[in-house]
Amino acid sequence: MISSFSIILENDVLYCSDENKYKAFEIVLFVEKLMNIFRWRLKNICLKSRKKKRERIIVEHIITNAGQNLFFCCVGHFSVGSKESFKMLKEFRDQVKSQYKDLSRLKFASGEPTFKQVINLITEYLKDKYLDPLEEEIIYDKVNNNNGRNEILYAGISAQGLPIISQLYDNNLLSNLEREKTFENIELFSSDLSAKLATISMNTQIRAKTKIKEIHLDDIINPENHNGKKVILFGNINGYSIDFIATGNFYKIKSVFKQLKAKMALDSAFKNEFSGDLRPFKHLSYYLDEVVKEFD
Repeated sequence: MISSFSIILENDVLYCSDENKYKAFEIVLFVEKLMNIFRWRLKNICLKSRKKKRERIIVEHIITNAGQNLFFCCVGHFSVGSKESFKMLKEFRDQVKSQYKDLSRLKFASGEPTFKQVINLITEYLKDKYLDPLEEEIIYDKVNNNNGRNEILYAGISAQGLPIISQLYDNNLLSNLEREKTFENIELFSSDLSAKLATISMNTQIRAKTKIKEIHLDDIINPENHNGKKVILFGNINGYSIDFIATGNFYKIKSVFKQLKAKMALDSAFKNEFSGDLRPFKHLSYYLDEVVKEFD
């Protein structure tokens, strides 16, 4: 169930307990670029291999005193609602902090000959401690336990990393960049966001040989907004990427996303390889607008 632990500081993987999982942890670096747009904290990433096996990278994302992004990570077969996995990750962070008081200096500490030995002892202890609790854990989160509305913030379609349709449904997302909500800025923001999501998806397939399915994040700036929880869903129809950013109850959002994919998969626009002509795809925005209405 527990495959590997990792510590990532900014653009450097400082520690990885299993080198076979190194490329999986690189996905955190791809997603970290998205943090330049949103002031959100990464929580977990769901992956699906060609063998239809799902793994989840759970993340303790903190900002050091020096303003650096620091990620304590673990990859394994965790449920999206697992509380034991995050207890384990928090203990991982605390154990490392007990050994290295200033986390912003972990980059220098990682160069010490004993660094990997110390962290290995911690991760082996955590594997033994949490193996049974994780296997015996019962997940209760499949009910709609958020009091706010389910809301779509963004939806898009891309091919080969090129945006085809990018619809922003919450213009307040521009506030993070302190931009005016003009038509031009909205268009630029949507296209840039679509390109970044496409890059994450492509890099995951090329580097880690797996598909990214979900990214879960916490909005720490506006935590009152649907408990601050955001989710990005990724889908694929015949080589075309479908992206979705929403807030609210994850299970409801995922159900609607699957229905959207099923409807769109029947559309003839996806049967041919993308040639660069956007005209055959313009009508697809209808599907996205209908989903928004369903949430409303």
